[in-house]
Amino acid sequence: MKFEEYNLQKRISQGEGQHLDFKFAINDSKKIARSMSAFANADGGILLIGVKDNGKIVGIKSEEEYYMIETAAMLYCKPSIKYDVIKHDIEDKEVLEVIVYYSSDELIYAPDEHNNWCIYIRKNDKNYVASSIYEDVWLARHNNEIVKIDDIDNFRKNITKFSLKKIFTFKEFQKYFKLNYKDSYSLLMKLILLGWVDFFFDDEGEKYQFI
Repeated sequence: MKFEEYNLQKRISQGEGQHLDFKFAINDSKKIARSMSAFANADGGILLIGVKDNGKIVGIKSEEEYYMIETAAMLYCKPSIKYDVIKHDIEDKEVLEVIVYYSSDELIYAPDEHNNWCIYIRKNDKNYVASSIYEDVWLARHNNEIVKIDDIDNFRKNITKFSLKKIFTFKEFQKYFKLNYKDSYSLLMKLILLGWVDFFFDDEGEKYQFI
């Protein structure tokens, strides 16, 4: 077995994760753009085209897949992303390795099923749609904004009981503190920027947790 083939087989055997995603085929440039934007918004990653979810190598079906990758990266990722494509010949099949680079200066948007432009992010082996809070926190960090909470000692006392819940939704946060949407949004953003709360993602989508 050639080293290139051995190296690829080894990576496939480790399964999908934060930096690796398998794609059986590409039949929708918009759909693949979501995966590419998710990697670009996280810390980069690799798409292996021609590999099933279970790791079985099936190979790509046609040269059309090259064009669809380019369309996804240049047209359906806004702004367009940086990527490279490497062709691997393995088990007499052609597999495409699409290397997506981290976008450090801009968040990358891609269209959802209803053609709404969304921010996708990669967490473990799944892609998620990020909320406006995620976007605003990213922008605040990118711009090095300084935040503070007035009467911090009193706030610590009031938040202790709620923090025991650890993982919570925005609605649960708003209900507990009895604040309107705008004030709840602002407070949660401050807690995230201060490093008291972080984002959490599960099958229900975006949530938050005390850290």
